[in-house]
Amino acid sequence: MKKLLPVVATVLVLVLSIVSCTPSTAPAETTAPAPTQPSGAIAWNEAKYHFGERATVYGAVVDTHWASGSKGKPTFLNIGKPYPDPDRFTVVIWIDYRANFPQAPEVYYLGKTIYITGLITEYNGVAQIEAKDPSQIQEQ
Repeated sequence: MKKLLPVVATVLVLVLSIVSCTPSTAPAETTAPAPTQPSGAIAWNEAKYHFGERATVYGAVVDTHWASGSKGKPTFLNIGKPYPDPDRFTVVIWIDYRANFPQAPEVYYLGKTIYITGLITEYNGVAQIEAKDPSQIQEQ
């Protein structure tokens, strides 16, 4: 029995050390705050139902192009679907306003989800907003 006592004591110490290291409650979950969406924003694929309205439209920029050889040298940010899909939504930045942007918009916004605020118009059946200033565009 005297030989068994040190073994029992050692086992008891090990068990107590394991129990004391195990948290008694689950740790609180940490979650990143949800991105804030501007109030009343509409999805890019719903913009075609809002021609003539000033609104905020959001979606992922999936395709871009600076038509530097075209009249007005527009930059196109295509949201939701790439050009030439007629169901896309397009942000147009004319050359007159391109210098307002700190970086080349066709590079900077590609792959980002953006919120664009302005007047929704239609060009050849495609919904679009013309951006004159980067303050019209928020990134998610």
